[in-house]
Amino acid sequence: MSRTPLGSWAIIRDSLDGYAPDKLIRLLREYLTPRVPPGTRKLTDEQHDTMAKHVQRLLNQNLGPWYTETHLYLGNESFGGYCWCHRFFRHKPTPNMSVEYNIQLIIDALAQSREWLFKLGAHFKALERDLPSAPEDTDIRMLALADGIVTTMNLTMDATGCEESWYTFADQALTWMFDAIALRPGYQAGKLMRKLFAFESWHGPLQEELRDSAEKVAAAVVEDEGRRHTH
Repeated sequence: MSRTPLGSWAIIRDSLDGYAPDKLIRLLREYLTPRVPPGTRKLTDEQHDTMAKHVQRLLNQNLGPWYTETHLYLGNESFGGYCWCHRFFRHKPTPNMSVEYNIQLIIDALAQSREWLFKLGAHFKALERDLPSAPEDTDIRMLALADGIVTTMNLTMDATGCEESWYTFADQALTWMFDAIALRPGYQAGKLMRKLFAFESWHGPLQEELRDSAEKVAAAVVEDEGRRHTH
């Protein structure tokens, strides 16, 4: 599990509402329109790569932590279905050279990433609200935590389609989940997670396996909690 500093989910969550797609569309239009005027049939490799790098810089400079601190950069292998080599003015078999069309592809891909983050946020908020906290509720707390892990994983599998490197986002989402509910799994729980949640690209776990692993991890987390409270 990623060792993300406490508070990182709050920063990401709070940045979601600051997204201004109209401003981003305007900046992209201002940059791309003079470089791909109507009638352009094809870009050279140098033109394509120069423009792609500039657009990447625009995104990094104008989007918040929900983009810059999550590895959800445009063109990543797991989210949004966007590929710089086959989407950015390079569609097959005939490139679509419309600036507006290519801008919309970028906006749509960003929307997919944001949708995942919003769903995680709603899930984390409900988990934090409903998670039993009393010492005598250890078993119920463990089961609720296991449910939370399963939901976090399923939301991530649904969003990525378990494509290339999807497991890196599953790992990140679990880190955010524990951060959101102010829990820091101990050494044993972390070790168990690395073992049980060692997934591969293009393959997701069966639900029975996922549930079993989630309960084992949740039990270890609650046990770690108990040890800390008794010392």
